[in-house]
Amino acid sequence: MADIATHQGTGASLSVRTALRMAWATWVVMLVIPFLLFLGAIWMLGIQTGATVHSNDEHWFLGASAYLLVAVPLSFFWRGHVFKAYWTGKTIPPMTYLYGMLTMWAALEFGGIFSLLGCFVDHALLPNLLPALVAFMFYVTLWPSGRAMVSHMGHHEDAGKYEEAR
Repeated sequence: MADIATHQGTGASLSVRTALRMAWATWVVMLVIPFLLFLGAIWMLGIQTGATVHSNDEHWFLGASAYLLVAVPLSFFWRGHVFKAYWTGKTIPPMTYLYGMLTMWAALEFGGIFSLLGCFVDHALLPNLLPALVAFMFYVTLWPSGRAMVSHMGHHEDAGKYEEAR
């Protein structure tokens, strides 16, 4: 981590240190937003007398699930496309790193928030909470490390040197 914090990008308008700080700040803010929304849903459903634990109306649940099934894999493939230089043994510029990671984070964040909003609409936690939990579980594992900006781990001829960019 110390290497990442001290490494300066080559020819980029944004340094690696600044990009990593921006990535961490964004990741933490995007981590807190669904948590606060979840607390709001618990609060709202705890106060309302007509609220139920489970709703029979599954349209919002199916919409959030369909979004996550389509958008999240697309965002992963898009990040792979944006990080293509990493696969060939090169580092990627800090702005490209932010762009690739923010694409994935935004897809997961929007899906989780959309699912949590279904709790407010249906006045019930389940089944709308389940897609939000799945999105949250994926999101938590994708913290910013900055390795793709400084490490030359990939190589187009030697698959043994490849390491997933995070």
